[in-house]
Amino acid sequence: MQFFDTVTVYTGDYNVLMAIVDFLPVLFYFLAAWQVASDLYARISKTAYGLLAGGALMCFIGGAFKALWKLLFCFGINYPAFFTSFFPMQGPGFCLYFAGLIIAMNQLKKGKSENSLNVITATTVTSSVPLLSLQSIGSIGSLVCLIILGFKGKNKLAGIYFILSIVFLFGMVGLSVTLDSTLAWANWVEQGVNTIGQVFFFLGARSMHKSGY
Repeated sequence: MQFFDTVTVYTGDYNVLMAIVDFLPVLFYFLAAWQVASDLYARISKTAYGLLAGGALMCFIGGAFKALWKLLFCFGINYPAFFTSFFPMQGPGFCLYFAGLIIAMNQLKKGKSENSLNVITATTVTSSVPLLSLQSIGSIGSLVCLIILGFKGKNKLAGIYFILSIVFLFGMVGLSVTLDSTLAWANWVEQGVNTIGQVFFFLGARSMHKSGY
């Protein structure tokens, strides 16, 4: 098949290049999320770090599987489980990461503690909110926590990067509602906005790392 030929899948027309680009926001998110977790490791409890690391890995796996499914489908190979695992992995994954940040912020104020784990994780695991809502709540909540950490740590640049990331996140949500995702150009726009948002997330994480927050 030609590199730019398109194939029709569940939600629209994709080509190999688009499928490859789909890996970029996944990679930038994981690098940023793991950077934050690694920098906090020595100052938070193992449970808080476990939530951060586990949540980041779940989000990465969900996103990577979906991008891989799209790429394989372009070559006539279809593994629906890669596609359907996206929200089941990313919904809880974002919420676990959010929970880890809440616990970490509390511990940075009061010292390490294992106490707040049960309430937060129980809410995450037993919630009946649809997975898309969990994904939105977890991702937005995580960025809000990082914005607070950035400005409290007197790293305004990191805070600004995280604010820009959340702006593009809302933009991504808006585009997914208003654009016809069966069209190839609409998918390019959505993925472009998503990638830019994750790049800002990555820049914010790197800025906090360099400042030694």
